[in-house]
Amino acid sequence: MNCRWFLVRHGQTAWNDEGRAQGQSDTPLNARGKAQAELTATRLAPLDFEAAYSSDLQRVAHTAEAIVRGRNLPFTTMKSLREKAFGDWEGLTFEQVERNHPYMFRRLFDEDVDFAPPGGESDNQLYTRMKSAAADLLSKHAESEGNILVVGHGGSLRGLIASLMGMPAEYMWRLRLSNCSITVINTFDEGPGSTRGAALELLNDTNHLEDVIKNIFTAGR
Repeated sequence: MNCRWFLVRHGQTAWNDEGRAQGQSDTPLNARGKAQAELTATRLAPLDFEAAYSSDLQRVAHTAEAIVRGRNLPFTTMKSLREKAFGDWEGLTFEQVERNHPYMFRRLFDEDVDFAPPGGESDNQLYTRMKSAAADLLSKHAESEGNILVVGHGGSLRGLIASLMGMPAEYMWRLRLSNCSITVINTFDEGPGSTRGAALELLNDTNHLEDVIKNIFTAGR
C-alpha cells in the first residue's frame, strides 16, 4: 500500500517573528501567519485527503482549519504532535538565552540529543514522542493508498520526518522547515514481513508563499 503524507508547518506567529522560543506555549497566528495559512489552503485545494491531523495548539489548529475549510474533512487534534517543550525558556528570545545561559545554549545547538532546557524536553525525548506518533499514524492508515494531511510544528515535524525516514535524532535539526512549508513523504510496503519503506518526495516547499506574501506586506508602504 502506498500512502502520501503531506506535512505542513503552522503559519507565522509574533514569537516566530521576534525569535522567541515557543515550545508548547499556545501562541496565535499573526496577520502574516493567517495569510500564509490561506495561501497554503489554496495550494492544496486540488488534492483530496483521506484524513487530517494537527497539534492541539491554536497556531497549528487554525492553520489546519484554513486548509480543510469547505471540505467534508474534520481534522483530529493530537497532543502528541505538539512542539518540543522548551520549559523555562519559553517566551525568551534565543538572544536572551544565549546571553544568560551561554553553555546551555551551545549544547542546544550542538546536536546534544540528551540536553533538555530547564523544565523542557531533550531531542531524544521529542524524537521518541514523534516516533510513537508516527507508528500510531502508520497503523491507522496501514491500508490507505491516499493522501494524509498532518499539520504540526517545526520541531515535531522534523522528528516525524526523521522517524519515518529512519534517520537518527541527531539529524532532526539539519532539516529546514519554514512557516507553512509543505513536505511530502511517500510510505509503501516493501514486501511480506518487512517494515514499511519511505521516500522523501518534497521538503520545505514554500513556492506558494514567497512572492504573494511579499506583495501583500509591501503594498501600501
